[in-house]
Amino acid sequence: MRRGVAEARFLPFFDDFSQSALYPDSTKWTDCNALVNDGFPLCPPNRNGITLDVLDANGRVYSYAISNAFLAEYLTSVRIRLDSVMEPEPRALTPADSLYLSFYYQPQGNGNAPEEQDSLGLQFGTTVLRQEFLFLDYQNYDIADIFAEMQVDTLFPGDTVWASVGCQPGLFTIVTDTLTPATQGSIAVPCDSVFTTVADTTWYHIWSVPGQTLEDFMNENDGAHFKQVLIPIRDERFFREDFYFRFYNYASIVSSSLPANRSNEDNWNIDFVYLNLGRSVNDTTYPMLTFSGQRPSFFERYQAIPYRQYRINPNSAIRENLHIDIANLDGVDHQANYYYSVQQVGGSQHYTRALEPTTIHPYKTHGYLQCPDYGESPACPYVGELFALSFDYDSVSYLVKHYIYDSTCNPPLTDSMVYRQGMYNYYAYDDGIPELGFGVRPAGGKFAVRFDLAEFDTIAGVQLLFNHTLKDANDKYFDIVVWKDENGRPGEEVYRLEGQRPIWQEMPYQFSYYRFTKPVLLSGAFYMGIEQRSDDLINIGFDASVDNIQYNFINTNGAWQQSSKHGSLMIRPVVGSSYYIGVDENGTSTGTGAFVLYPNPASSTLHLDGDIQDGQVCIYDLTGRRVFEGEYQSEIPVSQLNDGMYFLSITTAEGQVFTQKFIIKK
Repeated sequence: MRRGVAEARFLPFFDDFSQSALYPDSTKWTDCNALVNDGFPLCPPNRNGITLDVLDANGRVYSYAISNAFLAEYLTSVRIRLDSVMEPEPRALTPADSLYLSFYYQPQGNGNAPEEQDSLGLQFGTTVLRQEFLFLDYQNYDIADIFAEMQVDTLFPGDTVWASVGCQPGLFTIVTDTLTPATQGSIAVPCDSVFTTVADTTWYHIWSVPGQTLEDFMNENDGAHFKQVLIPIRDERFFREDFYFRFYNYASIVSSSLPANRSNEDNWNIDFVYLNLGRSVNDTTYPMLTFSGQRPSFFERYQAIPYRQYRINPNSAIRENLHIDIANLDGVDHQANYYYSVQQVGGSQHYTRALEPTTIHPYKTHGYLQCPDYGESPACPYVGELFALSFDYDSVSYLVKHYIYDSTCNPPLTDSMVYRQGMYNYYAYDDGIPELGFGVRPAGGKFAVRFDLAEFDTIAGVQLLFNHTLKDANDKYFDIVVWKDENGRPGEEVYRLEGQRPIWQEMPYQFSYYRFTKPVLLSGAFYMGIEQRSDDLINIGFDASVDNIQYNFINTNGAWQQSSKHGSLMIRPVVGSSYYIGVDENGTSTGTGAFVLYPNPASSTLHLDGDIQDGQVCIYDLTGRRVFEGEYQSEIPVSQLNDGMYFLSITTAEGQVFTQKFIIKK
C-alpha cells in the first residue's frame, strides 16, 4: 500500500495575500507560522502582507529564541511543477522560457527593526521521493478457519501461519501458544506492508539581506517603503516537477536581563509574490488597480464606539472624509472609477457614493493616489450619510464595500475591499493588531488612555490585549484603574480592580475581558489604564499603525505627562453591559475550544458541554440585538427564537470570551 504526496501547482504562482485572513493560503504555502495582516506592513503595494518574526502560529515567542541570531521561521511554497506547463498546450519548460520569481519586502514596517546580525533570505529546493515503511497491516482469522485451511487439528508454539490469498505474498505470523479446536478466538496475521512517500528536499541559498531600520532602508531605496526583487531561474537542476521555494528569517531577541521585553521583534514584511515564465528583469509592473493599507474607519476619533454613545452625538462621531490607500501597479496611468456602498446588517439603511473618474498614476513612480487640496477623490471620499439611529438595539454593524475599476481595459481592472464597521458596547482606538508592546518602569508606574462619554454611562469592564514574551515573563500582577479628568490629565481615582494578571487567548490578536466587580458611573472625559506592581515591562499590546499619542499618558515619578510614543494602547473600555458585544472585525476566529454546543441546528434546547464552570451567557441575532441573557448552564432554552443564525457568547469568571455560531430551525 502506498500513500502519496500532495498535488503540485503549475505556473503561474501568485499570492498578494489580499484574500487570506491571518494564516497563509494552504493551497499555496505548506506552513502557517508567518501571519497575514494589514498592520505590520507600512504602505505596502496592495492590501495585506505577511510578516516573518519570532512568533509562532499561536502568537507565542519561539521557545528556542535567543539573543544571538537564530533561525526563526519559514514561509514555504507548495510543490511547483517547473518541468512543464499544460496551457495553452502541454510542453516542457527550459531555461529559455525566462522564469522569474519576484516579491516585495520591507524591514520593520510598523513593528520592530531587525538588527544587522538578523536577515531575510530565500532558498530554492528540489526533492527526491522515496518510499518509507510505516507499518504492517494485519487481518484477524478465526482459529477454526485456520485449522480448516491448514488441515491440522493442533498448532504448537513455533508453527507458522501464512497470510491468505489476496494478501502480500511471504507474510506470516508465528504461533506462541498451543492451539486446539477447542481454543476460542482469532489470530492476527500480517496482510500488507504500508509505505509512505517521503520527500527529501535539498535547499540552495539564493538571496538574502541583513537587517536594518526602515528609515535606513528607505534612504537606500529613494524613499520607497517596499523594494521589489526579481530573481531569474536559469539553473537546469530546478526545472523539475518537485520545485519549492521558501523565505526564512534570522532573528535575535533582547538579552535575558530584560525578560519581559523578549517579545515580538525583528519584523520582515513580504508582499506580492509572483513566479511565472515569459518574464524579464524589466517585468516590474502589473495591470492592477488595488486597495492597500488598512480599512478606513468612519469614525473621527475611534476605531469602534459604543452604539448608545454614538446615538447621543452622531455628528461629532463621524469623520468628514474616509482615508483610503489606492495603488496603480501598472506602468501607465489609468482613468479609474470608484464607489462605495454601506448596508446595515439586518436593517434598512443603505446608500452608495460614486465619484467621477480619476487619473491614477503608477505606484512605482508616484506611490498612492493623493487627496486633492479641496474636495474629494477615491483616496478621500466624503462620508455620504450618518449611520441610522435605532433605540431597539444594543449594537449595530454595517457591511462596507469599496470598488475601484477601469472598464476600458481588456480584461477590466478591478478591486474591492469589504469589511464591517460596527458599533457595539466598547471604545477602541486600535485596529486590533499589536505591532509593538508598551509598559513603564519602575514598579508603581502608571499609564492611561483618555476616553470621552457623550452622556452619563456605566463602565462595566475592559478588554485588554497582552503580547506574549519568552516563557511569558510578563505574567506579573497589575491593577486596572479608572480616573476622572483633571485639566486634561488623569485626576481623582474612582475605581481600582486589584491583583490582575495577563490573560492570553489561544489565537493571536484576541482580547481578554476583565469584568469590574461593580459598574462605574461616569460622564465626560475619563481615563482607564494600568498601574504596574513589577519593575518588569507589562508588555500590553500597542498599535503602532493608528496614532493617538494625544490620548496616551504615563506617570512614573508622581506626575502625569503625555506619552512620547506614537500609536494606540490596546485598552478597550466596555460600556453598559457586564459583558462585551462584538464581531471580530479582523477576520480571525474567536476562541471556541472551551465548549461545544449541540444540536446545531437546534429547535427547542441548546446543550453546552465543555470546561467552563460558570460565567455569563448571551445570545445575539445577526443585527447584534441581544435576545437572551443568563448565567451559564448546560441547557439553554431557545424555542422562543425565530429561525435563523445566532451567536452564543460566554464570558467566563476569569474574563475569557468564547463565541460560536448556531442555527435555529424548527
